[in-house]
Amino acid sequence: MEFEEFFLTFAYVPNSGAKLERLPYRLKTWDADFRDYLAFLDTKKPVVMGGDLNVAHLDVDIYNVESPHVVKSAGTTPEERQSFAQTLQSLDFVDTFRKQHPHVTGWYTQWSQRAGNRPKNRGLRLDYFICSKRLDVVDGFICEQTAPWASDHAPLGVTLRL
Repeated sequence: MEFEEFFLTFAYVPNSGAKLERLPYRLKTWDADFRDYLAFLDTKKPVVMGGDLNVAHLDVDIYNVESPHVVKSAGTTPEERQSFAQTLQSLDFVDTFRKQHPHVTGWYTQWSQRAGNRPKNRGLRLDYFICSKRLDVVDGFICEQTAPWASDHAPLGVTLRL
């Protein structure tokens, strides 16, 4: 969507698969094309992008980061995490939640329903609003108690000063 002062776009980034069978596609095609598209938009005006990006960027975005399986699981592989870091860096974008809450722990956006992890808060932060750094981010937030029965993901929000 195009607004007077910025573009707003949403995406669902493909999951790399249980056996990481889609990881090469994710890294070489999807992430690269996604970066190119956001870069194109950003040449015209600032960009706000939100969605399920299927990556837990930082260690604090993973409840069990020390578990051996984490580096071999979709969304938490070192390659996916590095690719997301590259997206933020190359586009000069910021993770709106981490900008406002850089050290907070225990804030996730996705919990395994199969394992019953939501009540135990054993989750991942896979959903984001990222935006051009030249936008003034007032807050990035997670609404983890909004309709927890409706999805295995929590809704997000971002507040900008325009």
